Amino acid sequence: MNFYFYLLIFYLFLNLHILLLGQNILRTFSMKKSVFINPFVDRGFKILFGQESSKELLIELINDLLEGEHHVEDLSYMDKEDPSETTDGRGTVFDLLCKDQDGTFFIVELQNARQTYFYERALYYLCRTIVSQGDRGDWEFELVPVYGIFLLNFRSGKTDKVRTDLVIADRETGEQKSRNFREIFIEFPLFNKTEAECETPLDYWLYNLKYMEQLEHLSFKGQKALFARLEELARIANMNKKERAEYEAALKIYRDNENVMDYAVTTARREGIEIGEKRGLEKGRVEGILITARQMKQNGASVEFIKQCTGLSDEEIENL
Repeated sequence: MNFYFYLLIFYLFLNLHILLLGQNILRTFSMKKSVFINPFVDRGFKILFGQESSKELLIELINDLLEGEHHVEDLSYMDKEDPSETTDGRGTVFDLLCKDQDGTFFIVELQNARQTYFYERALYYLCRTIVSQGDRGDWEFELVPVYGIFLLNFRSGKTDKVRTDLVIADRETGEQKSRNFREIFIEFPLFNKTEAECETPLDYWLYNLKYMEQLEHLSFKGQKALFARLEELARIANMNKKERAEYEAALKIYRDNENVMDYAVTTARREGIEIGEKRGLEKGRVEGILITARQMKQNGASVEFIKQCTGLSDEEIENL
């Protein structure tokens, strides 16, 4: 029995490996045709927004997200790791952690993997950054604002909006009471505008980022001059040898994870359909027996005869 069990495990592993290999070959082939990087790959995201040479792009994105609320003139990148002081040793590592000219913190996080509690995780990130401002002893200091900008490449299930803004506000009036705590969530799968339907600066960003790997030229350079710089950084041909190797390694991990998720979803869906079909057939069979028994009873057949024909109990026949 153990032999067959391990043989089955090996067979399933082999099938998954073949599936992943085949999908990677197809996706690698399509990648060779791509003019621009995939911005949802960690290394690609860092090339576009996480280095001094691309800082102006991050500033522009933040300003478009916070239009009329806060204006960033300059940013400094900070250590992304927050060493923990908790007893369980839990720390946090951000994708990007920055400070602007006023000392305001910005956490910018790209999340590809589906997480049920990502909104709670984001809350934890902001709280840790707020707590890190505290001094032991007297409360003789002022907190600086912390903004969390979370770019999700999956549907959280918590909203049907592309953008969700969370603030500290009065529950009754809705009036915002503090700007020290601010979260913005962008869920890319919910953004479905065509190029012609894009109207705002944020639309321009979301369209170019969501479809970047499929485009031959970035859109809206006439509306936003800085997109020429975005196009230059995003072009695969402009990468140096080291960047290209790091990007392709990160892209492989991204696609492997994507393939595993696709396989799991497909398998679960197929098994669900099979279970549903079996349940449907069984339900249909039972309902057919009940209809037949009811007609037999209405036509005067004896209980014993109905039992012999249908297999129903005395009580079931009595309740017809």
